[in-house]
Amino acid sequence: MKSRQRAAAIFKSIVCLVILIGIVNELLFARAAIAEPGNPANPVKSSSRNIEDFKQKMDEQVPKWQENYGVPGVALGIVHEGRIAYTLNYGYADKKKKIPLSDNTLFQAASISKSLTAWGILHLADEGLLSLDDPVGKFLTRWQLPASGFNHDEVTIRRLLSHTAGLSPHKGYLGVAPGKRLRPIEESLSGKGWFNEPVKITGKPGAEAVYSGGGYTMLQLVIEEVTGMPFDRYMKEQIMKPLGMKSSSFRQEPTDSNLSKAYGYFGQELPNYQFSEQAAAGLKTNTTDMMTLILASMEVSNSESKGHGVITSKRVEEMQKPVLSENGLGVFVKKLSNQHTLIYHSGDNRGWHSFYGLIPDTKDGLVILTNSENGIELRQDIYHAWIEYETGTLPEGHFSIAEQRKHNSVISVVIGAALGVYLLLFAVRLSSGRRVFITKHKKKPYVRAGIRTFLLLLTGTTLFCTSYVWSVLSLNLGNKINFLLIMAWLVALLIAGFFPKTPKSSDTLIAKKPYS
Repeated sequence: MKSRQRAAAIFKSIVCLVILIGIVNELLFARAAIAEPGNPANPVKSSSRNIEDFKQKMDEQVPKWQENYGVPGVALGIVHEGRIAYTLNYGYADKKKKIPLSDNTLFQAASISKSLTAWGILHLADEGLLSLDDPVGKFLTRWQLPASGFNHDEVTIRRLLSHTAGLSPHKGYLGVAPGKRLRPIEESLSGKGWFNEPVKITGKPGAEAVYSGGGYTMLQLVIEEVTGMPFDRYMKEQIMKPLGMKSSSFRQEPTDSNLSKAYGYFGQELPNYQFSEQAAAGLKTNTTDMMTLILASMEVSNSESKGHGVITSKRVEEMQKPVLSENGLGVFVKKLSNQHTLIYHSGDNRGWHSFYGLIPDTKDGLVILTNSENGIELRQDIYHAWIEYETGTLPEGHFSIAEQRKHNSVISVVIGAALGVYLLLFAVRLSSGRRVFITKHKKKPYVRAGIRTFLLLLTGTTLFCTSYVWSVLSLNLGNKINFLLIMAWLVALLIAGFFPKTPKSSDTLIAKKPYS
């Protein structure tokens, strides 16, 4: 009788589990569907572009995406037909204190810093203080590229600006928490510091495009050597102030009343990381200043030429001309589906994801600034919606990302279902006495439990630190759910280790043995 009741209970549990998996599956796929900014079956006609419609779509969708992905704050700047059309702020600069974003809120712009650094170099070229085709070694005394089998004279300023100098691929800069020592850039270039590697030549200069933040750290050193000024001061006085970027700065100040808080994948507040490598990752800015940069990068009126007197119009055109592949000077250049040219750069620091782009043909532009690791998802959806508005069709990348999200959703369901079955079997074995707490076990396998516990804790701690503390793991595209499920598996296995299986008794085995 008891075995029948137990079998019925197991059957009911399995039915409930199947229903739960179905619900989770629907929710996860709905999540991916919500993330799609438009319906490809009903594309927007580019000839009927209406900026008010796009603004209304952002007002409707962005708060939903924020809630879906867990992004406390996002600021948008929309340039339309050569003028600032909208500055839109959604959410909080400080979610704990409920401080809303404002037009004055600053964000770390991360690698967008490289675009402004390019302006700084081009200004020096206009002043005759350097040539873009000069070898970079001509201007460096405080640090030199390590010896290699390649011609160092081919590592030119232009190639550093366009990521075509043959330098080793760079993982990116993590920065340091406030209060910790900021290393001199010479030490950074030499590879000192956590998660850092020395900058060196690993390929023939000019042969291929390989993204390298280290090349821009070299350019920071060039600016300081040529001008005799600290990089942040030169950029403030010679570039940003003349452009009208009143609030932006490369200065690495741990406290700034206008700077938003930054948040991790799980909503935890992150430190305001500081960077020695200011030229590659150290810019703090807002949407108004970034739209000012966009307007200076286009011909928007007869009264003021591109460059706004900071660099010449010819230099702006040179900057926006690809050197190799899509790589311009401090920007990337690509053709959209309607054959218009998009000039853009994105940025990714721990806790910050950003984007700015401009379409000179229509004199339109977009700025996206977010204050969360989860902002990488939201940024992508906003960008796709903007491209759909501009061209009438979603970009190809939208469909591959949507597909990847669905794949990860399926993986989540499989991992979750397997965990559910494991927990169900674990509960059945506990109730039937097949598993008992370690102190009640006859053999008391403490050594085995200790080794198992150590290995599980080591694995869990490593995963936790890399994702929660260091924010190095990429947990976008639904990977965050998979990560949480894996952590749940580790916890389940850890608990199960203290309830070892009980061996079948010898009496039972003898009873089942057939007579010879």
